[in-house]
Amino acid sequence: METMQPIARASAYSKALSEEVRIRMLMCMKGGPLGLHHFIDIFGLAPSTLSKHLHVLENAGLAAAVRQGRWRLYQRPDTGADETVRDLLKWLDQAASDDPVLQADAARRAVAIEKNPVPSLKSDLTKVLFLCTGNSCRSQMAEAILRSRGGERFSAASAGVAPRDIPPMTVEVMKEIGIDMAEQKPKSVMQFIGQTHFDYLITVCPMAEEHTPVFPGVTRRLHWPMEDPAEAVGTEEEKKQVFRRVRDQLLSRISEWTKTVSEAAA
Repeated sequence: METMQPIARASAYSKALSEEVRIRMLMCMKGGPLGLHHFIDIFGLAPSTLSKHLHVLENAGLAAAVRQGRWRLYQRPDTGADETVRDLLKWLDQAASDDPVLQADAARRAVAIEKNPVPSLKSDLTKVLFLCTGNSCRSQMAEAILRSRGGERFSAASAGVAPRDIPPMTVEVMKEIGIDMAEQKPKSVMQFIGQTHFDYLITVCPMAEEHTPVFPGVTRRLHWPMEDPAEAVGTEEEKKQVFRRVRDQLLSRISEWTKTVSEAAA
């Protein structure tokens, strides 16, 4: 796409997004690479038809084919993609996030991946999802700590089984150690399950572990049970001590774990 003139590029983008099924395919690729047989299971269309759609997306620079062993996988462009492509995909994700058609596609995607797991592509980036009940304290703290202290090797996200607002005390105790959580928001696990690939799923409460026995698109899962600071009782200072205790436990656990993962990959 770099050698194309602006008007030709705009035409290629317009053509790629002129068919609803191609938009749906791009949204399915948001969760990670897929093979042609996955698209067949998700959309129920002929292989030749889907191959043509993928070819159009590739020509526009909105999708890329990669080889992994005997697999030919299709994925969204990596972080080195053209800025216009990144902005276009970001806009598309925001514009179509709550569409019920895409939610149904995501459910079929999860089934297709469970039936034929996608082999992990070689990458230096370790993607991690922290999961708890409300995505208000423990998993939010863990996401912020890994983002701040994990280095460039790790990508962190968090979600909740039943999301609720982040208590001000969560933000306050994290700020005490120089970590700003101002941009973090509570998120439902349904935004990720079956839609995004993670190298690790780390549950930080028993309820989250119990309610997600199967999580398509995860390579490994760990369970780090921690008390819920949101349930702390007593004076404001006593409650804050609970928040600090959980924060410090996560700091220690994540520090040790990231060293282990990095050493194993070296």
